[in-house]
Amino acid sequence: KVPAGALFRRGEKWATFVIDNGKAMLRELEVGRSSGTETEVLKGLKEGESVILYPGSRVSPGQSVRPIVI
Repeated sequence: KVPAGALFRRGEKWATFVIDNGKAMLRELEVGRSSGTETEVLKGLKEGESVILYPGSRVSPGQSVRPIVI
């Protein structure tokens, strides 16, 4: 599962940005149930991968990013 705020629509599909070697990588997903705050991911992510929360329009594929730990 991932935070619902990490998901966005890309055409008819759901997507997210994954952090891979310091780069934002676009990933299409197949999702299941959602509580409104968390969403079940059926396909498209591996356990332990980091996603970008609330990416908005400022994040693009291949852009350099770094995680912020709160």
